[in-house]
Amino acid sequence: MSKEKGTSGVDLFDFDATLQELLGRAVKTEIEEAEFYRDLLEKDLLEETRPKIEKFIGQEEEHEEELRVTFKDFYPGEEIPIPEGLTLEVPSGVSEKSSQKDLMEKAMYGERDAEKFYRELIDEFEAKEVRRLLGYLATKEREHYEILKAELKKLE
Repeated sequence: MSKEKGTSGVDLFDFDATLQELLGRAVKTEIEEAEFYRDLLEKDLLEETRPKIEKFIGQEEEHEEELRVTFKDFYPGEEIPIPEGLTLEVPSGVSEKSSQKDLMEKAMYGERDAEKFYRELIDEFEAKEVRRLLGYLATKEREHYEILKAELKKLE
């Protein structure tokens, strides 16, 4: 169900790109995930799930900011190249007809893809601080995946 290309055809895992472009994709994934979770909050969720999703939004926004700061540190004065369209398939999957179960599964796929992206992106950087940040982000995406997995079990 998961796709590596978003609906615009941006291949998240095409590492034949500049480091600037890769960081731009990373920022874009964080933006998309936060948007997905905002949309998810508008759905009829279990009351105990709602604070977890709200926390995810804040964390995705923090991740975006950390990536922007990293970009600015490495490429001062340059504009971060945020790709047009979607990099993840997940945000386009929210619809009025989606069940809670479907939404949780889509969110899980997005988190899994983001984790994989960050883990693979680590190899593209030599700077320890960037590698550490990407490892941290991958770990946070895995945590989100596991929390969503537990929430999904409550719906089954």
